[in-house]
Amino acid sequence: MGAAGATIVLTSRNAAKGEKSVADVQSYVASKGVQDAKVFSLVLDLDDLESTKAFPESYKKLGLGEINVLMNNAGVMAIPDRQLTKDGYERTFQSNHLGHFVLTAGLFPFLSRSKTTIVNVSSEAYQFTGGSFDLDNLNGEKKYGAWSSYGLSKLANIFFTQELQRRADESGDSSWLTAVTLHPGAVATDLGRNIAGEKKWDQIKNNGASPVEMFFLNALSKFTLTVEQGASTQVFLAAGANGSLQKAAFYEDMKVMNLPSFAVDTAKAKQLWEVSESLGGVDFKLSSKKVTAEPMASLSKDESTTSS
Repeated sequence: MGAAGATIVLTSRNAAKGEKSVADVQSYVASKGVQDAKVFSLVLDLDDLESTKAFPESYKKLGLGEINVLMNNAGVMAIPDRQLTKDGYERTFQSNHLGHFVLTAGLFPFLSRSKTTIVNVSSEAYQFTGGSFDLDNLNGEKKYGAWSSYGLSKLANIFFTQELQRRADESGDSSWLTAVTLHPGAVATDLGRNIAGEKKWDQIKNNGASPVEMFFLNALSKFTLTVEQGASTQVFLAAGANGSLQKAAFYEDMKVMNLPSFAVDTAKAKQLWEVSESLGGVDFKLSSKKVTAEPMASLSKDESTTSS
């Protein structure tokens, strides 16, 4: 996108990582013959709702104007034990869904009313739920599983996409907004650190793998995509899908895929939206006359130990 002239704002948990990412993107774009690419970085920690709610103001200070594409791509995978964020929520659920919900609510006033695409990165791992979406177990209150909780968060991405589009359509002013979701494929990223363990993953990255570890990594590589390959569908959607972008659709390998009935449950999607507003402490309303994303007085930081 940068090579095509887009202005890009990257996010990271700390400034150092963000600066490195900017340098990497600028170097890549320069290799394509484009100089002085407009690439920026801002700190954003989705595991901290205070940070998430502060982000829109940080974006505003950049003075870049309207947003045409919002890519909700951050996430964690297969955390072996139940971990809570500083807000008191299960980390997989907050990193993969709740943080994105709150971020989207905060950035909504900045979205271009001419044309905006919101891309929520999901995964075929939504099937790990076995068709069940327990609204009383979003934070692993009753039962936590590394993969089942990951699957729940990915199904939440799908529900969020569908309900966002439904509400936009219902407002009567949705011609400018298209929300889509996708399965990027099994991509060889650092998400694997949660499977190997943080310490072991860092050892492999810094010191190399043992012969046995290398054998399994090579075997795994036969079934995984490179980062560039994994990003292809996201870039395709961000660029407009060759003019055929389908609202609320689930994509894989740049094609619309059919979802099972449990993944198009409008009642569950609506309930998740309402729960997300409550847990996130935002009132995310869409209307043809006014879009608001204001903090909920009943769940302000001073009044709740589990939200901000």
